[in-house]
Amino acid sequence: MQTSVEIMLMDSAAGAPPEQELLSRLHPLEQSRYRTFTHAGRRRSWLAGRALMLAALARVSGVVDAAALRTAESGAVRYRDGTLNLSLSHSRDLMAVALSSAAVGLDIEWPKPRISVDMAERVYSPPEAAWLDTLPEDERRDAFYSLWTLKEAVCKAAGLKLGECLRHACFDIEAGSFTPEPPLPPGPWACMHTRLDGGFRMTLTLQGDVAPLQVDCWRLTAPGEWRQEALVQPAFIYAR
Repeated sequence: MQTSVEIMLMDSAAGAPPEQELLSRLHPLEQSRYRTFTHAGRRRSWLAGRALMLAALARVSGVVDAAALRTAESGAVRYRDGTLNLSLSHSRDLMAVALSSAAVGLDIEWPKPRISVDMAERVYSPPEAAWLDTLPEDERRDAFYSLWTLKEAVCKAAGLKLGECLRHACFDIEAGSFTPEPPLPPGPWACMHTRLDGGFRMTLTLQGDVAPLQVDCWRLTAPGEWRQEALVQPAFIYAR
């Protein structure tokens, strides 16, 4: 049975609604959470994320209840009874949310220079770090971010923090294999890594027997208006 995943994109700067327009519709606990943020940029980003999730839910299911959107202790966002799972990510001005009936994790990253690219042995498993060291410099950063987004998306799907499982989500990108080690639950898993126009890296992971996957990606261009987005060279990895 095919599993469908919808990924929705939005420019966070253009998509953040006026505070009172959205805040009053959210659950009181979500309103209180918002007010704990002291940085204006964090507040705008948080509201934009909720706006995107509600727009995505409305597109998929029609009627949407903003007050049913709640943040779990892990930081993941739940909607109603959790029948439909969501995962939110953002980088620079791009925000993305994935929706699926399976436990899902999504990560997007802009591949900026960072010192850890040249210190992969501190954050990745020994085989992964050794593989990165074999690559030319221009390819190493690209591969570093493919691994990073895969690992972060896996952690989100498992409901774990990145530090808890960074070294335990072991990927061999060339072989197309994934080995989850405790505290990650064993397979089956399905992962997809791809690029978006403009250079962003994006990874989607789902926990459970979900193969084959049908992934559609859309960009919100105006309220209620969506444009299909092309995925650049999507590659799938499955763990049984």
